[in-house]
Amino acid sequence: MPKRKLSLSSFDGKLLDGLKFCSRVYDLLDQVKAEPGGIGKLRLRVDKREKKLVEELHPIARYIQVRYSAGNRLKVRWLDGSQQLDALLWPPLPMVRNAGVPRKIFLEVTTSVHKNAHLSRKMLHEQGGSFGPKSIRVDKKAGTMTSVPYVNRNNEGTEDLVSQILARLEEKRQKKYPANTVLIVNCEIDSLVLGDEWYDAVQWVEAANLHNMLREVVLIESTGRHSATLYGERKRAGSKSS
Repeated sequence: MPKRKLSLSSFDGKLLDGLKFCSRVYDLLDQVKAEPGGIGKLRLRVDKREKKLVEELHPIARYIQVRYSAGNRLKVRWLDGSQQLDALLWPPLPMVRNAGVPRKIFLEVTTSVHKNAHLSRKMLHEQGGSFGPKSIRVDKKAGTMTSVPYVNRNNEGTEDLVSQILARLEEKRQKKYPANTVLIVNCEIDSLVLGDEWYDAVQWVEAANLHNMLREVVLIESTGRHSATLYGERKRAGSKSS
């Protein structure tokens, strides 16, 4: 029996078991990739469906996969629209009663990315690749883009990653979030990040102390190689009182 066609309405406002949510996200990814020009749709993200799928639904699915377990069968409700928060999580009652976990957790997703990343993806789609977002030059009069080789110096790649993450945290710090909010930062990188480079980046971000206004800040590297969780003052305060 063929699978039913999925859309954003398959998620919007629906309370789903965490693993069922993840399965739907990956099914929608497969569905889009199988469509004519599907890879290009995911690269360019011109339409709302692809943008929400890549920048919200997929990072939330990765977060749930890390947190979900036999004793922590999370339920999730994703919310479409322009509201401040992107999803709600409900842990099972035994986790609330015995582990001090909040009954409801709010999720907000943001993307840490170079300002020219969309141009780099466009060049990949139209010309087969580029030397990365830093290398791109735009001729507005001619309406063309060119890319020249660019070599990072020393820790430049790590510093760029850190500055992009901190820019997102600084922006979010200006807003008021409910208690028990988890911020997921989807880190779209444009080059290989080794384990020690990721570790250094996380340490620098943590030292800036911009994560303390939230329960957790979860950093997810977009290719799936790395992730990290920074716990804020609200999480520590909640743990002490439980």
